[in-house]
Amino acid sequence: MQNHKYSSYWAKTASYESLKLFILMNFEGLGYLSYDEDNEECFIPNKEIRSEWINSIEDEADYKEIMEMVNGSRELLERTLHCDEEYVASALDKAHMRATNPLTYNNEASFQSAIGLAHFYANAKYTIIKELPSGKGYADLALIPYVPDIPAMIIELKSNKTAESALKQIRTRKYDDLLQHYHGALLFVGINYSLDTKEHQCRIEKLTL
Repeated sequence: MQNHKYSSYWAKTASYESLKLFILMNFEGLGYLSYDEDNEECFIPNKEIRSEWINSIEDEADYKEIMEMVNGSRELLERTLHCDEEYVASALDKAHMRATNPLTYNNEASFQSAIGLAHFYANAKYTIIKELPSGKGYADLALIPYVPDIPAMIIELKSNKTAESALKQIRTRKYDDLLQHYHGALLFVGINYSLDTKEHQCRIEKLTL
């Protein structure tokens, strides 16, 4: 309190060894997850448990690949916030390949899942909403910050078009209407991927509401 820095209290009053034990058991039927019945998705329940999950596995050799994904997701968020379009496109190339197989690569649902996985770390700072009704359509992803001094984001996904056309759709369909009560910086992020080359393009536009 004296330093004006606040974090989870439970994590500082007990060891995460018990959580680590459950994670490392890793057999069918055992998990530390919540389930969204409407969206049919599993997720780690809250920021506190996500933080302890990372602490519990970061030194384990068996979880090296997972930590690489977590760190990659963290870097992706930072580069997005700095409007590094080339890096974001390259990172999504890798994430899309990692999250799909050749038979499902061009499937729209697989693409959206890959993008969601790539932005895993953003859950630490944002509420992420998929297919959010707004303006004249649905925003593919809306990221609304719950920590100060970072911009909100609206992400639109396209295939075999252009990243600029994704940005244009955000503007023309007024997806930013969903943030009518939000004041601060806002990023429009347009992402396109080629069905033939499997390469991604990214355009980022910064605004202020």
